[in-house]
Amino acid sequence: MTSIGTDRLTIIGLAMAAALPFLALSPVKAAPAAAAAFTDCAAQARVVLADAAGADPRAAAKAQRTVRTAEKICAAGNRHEAAKKFALARQQLGTAVQFAARR
Repeated sequence: MTSIGTDRLTIIGLAMAAALPFLALSPVKAAPAAAAAFTDCAAQARVVLADAAGADPRAAAKAQRTVRTAEKICAAGNRHEAAKKFALARQQLGTAVQFAARR
């Protein structure tokens, strides 16, 4: 009789463990994170575009195109690639922050 009770508890525990990832990724909880990511991208875009106002016109035009691309990538949900594009735009303006080289 004890093995039947243990088997049921094991099955219930496994079913609950299998359902947790789906509960954690529900659309209700994912929406605020997506909104925060877009706000962050919008802030980065404003900073780069403000820097472009005082830059060489050709460099500014190139940076603005890169920022538009980064905003589209960010809207698609890929913050990491968008951050790379924003860094490229700053580099195109000559105002990039220098980071240590990766090994």
